[in-house]
Amino acid sequence: MIRPADTVFQQRMHPDVNRPGDIREAYDRDKSRIIHSSAFRRLQGKTQVMGVGENDFHRTRLTHSIEVGQIGEGLLKVLQRQHEVEPDIVNWLPSPALMIAACYAHDLGHPPFGHGGERALHRKMVGSGGFEGNAQTLRILTKLEKYQAGHGINPTRRTVLAVLKYPVRYDAFPETDHQNKPPKCYYTEEANIVEWALEPFSKNDTELFRKIGTDGKPEHRGLDASIMECADDIAYAVHDLEDIIARKLVTKREVENGLSDLFKSGQPIGPPGNKVCRNEFANYLFECGSEGRKQFIGKLVNIFISAAKIDEDPKFEHPLLKFSIQLPAEISEFLQSLKDITYKLVVKKAAIQQLERRGQRIVEALFNELLCAPSELIPADALRSLDQRDITLRQVCDYVAGMTDNYAEKIYNRLFTPGFGSSRDEL
Repeated sequence: MIRPADTVFQQRMHPDVNRPGDIREAYDRDKSRIIHSSAFRRLQGKTQVMGVGENDFHRTRLTHSIEVGQIGEGLLKVLQRQHEVEPDIVNWLPSPALMIAACYAHDLGHPPFGHGGERALHRKMVGSGGFEGNAQTLRILTKLEKYQAGHGINPTRRTVLAVLKYPVRYDAFPETDHQNKPPKCYYTEEANIVEWALEPFSKNDTELFRKIGTDGKPEHRGLDASIMECADDIAYAVHDLEDIIARKLVTKREVENGLSDLFKSGQPIGPPGNKVCRNEFANYLFECGSEGRKQFIGKLVNIFISAAKIDEDPKFEHPLLKFSIQLPAEISEFLQSLKDITYKLVVKKAAIQQLERRGQRIVEALFNELLCAPSELIPADALRSLDQRDITLRQVCDYVAGMTDNYAEKIYNRLFTPGFGSSRDEL
């Protein structure tokens, strides 16, 4: 059922005619277009935390995105139940289809080799519009994906807002401050799309929405994007922790030490009737086998989902900007601690950093070589699919960013490894 107030947000930027007999709502069609997109399929070959192909067990960007969608649905149901007698809130919560669409799409723009690949591409693009994974997601959905020529999947206005984690354009940040790491932004090239998405909001709301915080990052995001981001944080903190423990990349002592500050009072953490103690981490994650670990991971996810609530920022007028999801301070600190364990104990280890550095070098070398002769080195079909209105740097960047880890390595070896490759290889 379409809510009258939501009609304007179901509009698309370009004409889009439903097929005969298609009774789906607009957000259902967005979800379907994302699921069937080549960008979504390519996530199966892109690094999440550990490299693709290291093991058959751990998550890729694709399985991570599917889990984010499931958690997003869970958060949505909790919020619907909590606010069922508050129509000003519940009537503006996203539909399940919109929530899944945003969660499935949230990582589409990530390049090969994770954040290392992102930084490598940004260094190449720093003087020409930059590169940022979330900005690339918006670009894929609205321009690059092969559904409607030049318009991506031609998403609805609200789907654009749901994936717009950082509503500040690239050129609003001092370029000298972001030579090696991109600002949290969308590309200036997509400014007209974001302007269109923000049309229903007042001038005051729009200006406030674009505020940069004291930490140098955009301070606000819309209701839908806040739920999507919360689901992403939970999936990263909990499921990636499960992966690194299952693969024995961290020890019980390392995890316990990582949680020492959080549990220094000795008190369990969580809502009444659903608390977790420090010693449960050792018992369930390390000593109770796969079943015990899976049960405990489920408990952690449940703690975070069930604690979610809607917070209101009275400075905004519109419900989609006024409301956002929040976790209580204690639960939010707990979630951040789990994210820190994964980052500090695994991502920053030499074994992972060496692989990340290799990925950066592959991306940089591919970019440099392809830029020398893009019309000769990029396959014709891929070259035609790039936005011909863009400068050559952006076209090469889009091509490299769309590669999976394995494809990037394959092209790298074809270009630089003697004896590798054949004229009959599929490109």
